[in-house]
Amino acid sequence: MKKLLLVSLVVLCIFLINGEVIAASKIIKDKGTLTSVEDDGTVIIDEKGYKIDPSVKIIDKKGKKAALYNLLPPTKVYFEYKYTKKGFVIKLIEEFPDVFPK
Repeated sequence: MKKLLLVSLVVLCIFLINGEVIAASKIIKDKGTLTSVEDDGTVIIDEKGYKIDPSVKIIDKKGKKAALYNLLPPTKVYFEYKYTKKGFVIKLIEEFPDVFPK
């Protein structure tokens, strides 16, 4: 009986740990207003701070690759991020065009 309980507990722990790993690696998609690019490389979108992944992909209004500092706040953006041990880390920022194509 004790062995069965111990095995069940171990299996439950494995499932819980795997669930946290899967949740931590999930990419979250959102949109908002980029209001600030900080000197330390973080950005403020809708009053929330996000770290920037070193391999972040940044797309400007024209649909071309851009540097983070080329985005002029405030600007509407679509972004993708994930939660890591260091906090929320952005993987993609795409600036909305001034006029949407029809």
